Amino acid sequence: MFLVGLLHQERLIIKFMETERIYFDYNASSLIRKEAFNLIESINKSYGNPSSIHEEGRTMRDLIENSRAYIANSLNTNAENVIFTSGGTEAIDIALNQNPGRIIINSTEHIAVFESAKKTNSTIEILEVDENGIVNLDKLESMLQKGPALVCVMFANNETGIIQPIKEISDIVKKYKSYLFCDAVQAYGKVKINFDELSIHFMALSAHKVGAFAGSGAIIINEDIKKIIPTMLGGGQEFGLRGGTENLIGITAFGECAKLIDEICAENQKLKEYINILEKNIKSFGGFIFGGNSKRLPNTSLFAFPDIKADTMLMKLDLAGYSVSSGSACSSGKVKKSHVLKAMNIDDKISSNAIRISLGWATRKSHITNLLNFFEDIFKENYIGVKSVR
Repeated sequence: MFLVGLLHQERLIIKFMETERIYFDYNASSLIRKEAFNLIESINKSYGNPSSIHEEGRTMRDLIENSRAYIANSLNTNAENVIFTSGGTEAIDIALNQNPGRIIINSTEHIAVFESAKKTNSTIEILEVDENGIVNLDKLESMLQKGPALVCVMFANNETGIIQPIKEISDIVKKYKSYLFCDAVQAYGKVKINFDELSIHFMALSAHKVGAFAGSGAIIINEDIKKIIPTMLGGGQEFGLRGGTENLIGITAFGECAKLIDEICAENQKLKEYINILEKNIKSFGGFIFGGNSKRLPNTSLFAFPDIKADTMLMKLDLAGYSVSSGSACSSGKVKKSHVLKAMNIDDKISSNAIRISLGWATRKSHITNLLNFFEDIFKENYIGVKSVR
């Protein structure tokens, strides 16, 4: 049934690509890459449980270990540091449930980090960001002077795309003999990450953000961490750190995308040209770019028009054939006020209008042109003389 579901998913994506709808929500989930789909038929010919000792089992085990090696290589770390999970959220949960006693959380972290922290017995402290969405390094140092902690700072924000100075943060954390957890779910595949060089202790990844299937992810654990408390016990899989039969197809597809990580990063870097065109015109329409003065992911733009609420704009976009989100798409299907923009001290009147465009491997320049034509038509209905500046 799982294979049938995936094949149905493939047909839906092919149908999507053949229609006039345009997908601008890659930060929520990437369209699945053909390299991931191509695995399904070949795996099904010799499918077995990776824990079994017969030939099929050994073949499946090899696929998992190969995928582990591909992901490790893409991050410049060792394969034994890669532990497969059901996704980024579970990876976050494992990292935060190591009984650190004290957790310092960047105020713009994904909501999953806050929720996982609440389940622990640790003291939770919030690390503020400035108006550009960047963590206050002096504040972090003063907080760590009071004692060690697990510091949680995401590599890049899922809503704004703002990239944090992880190396500087890591140096401060190391100085005070603390630990760093980095949610790299959005950054992986969009910017190059050197896990060992950055001296990160725990890192979360998610397969469906890079073009593989939802339901698979990984936590990368620094080899200096000698003891890990599992959050899911079972049959001893994943070095005894994450029980349960592995998601073979999900893991293998993840590995295939990891093999292509340099190519995927290069694809995303080229999308910066499209984002620049988009934002230049957004500004000409009187729009506001969130995090516009910060280093951001090359595929992401979060912006707002002063007089158009997000839910109204999203409805218009959807009816016109554009798949767009207001920000984080992980918590519910409703438009909510952004805790990220609140942390950046953005006025509610403008933050409630925020919509996010995130591009990916199937995005074409013509898609941006079509979107700008749509915005121009919207503003012609409301404002005289507004034109794009392409």
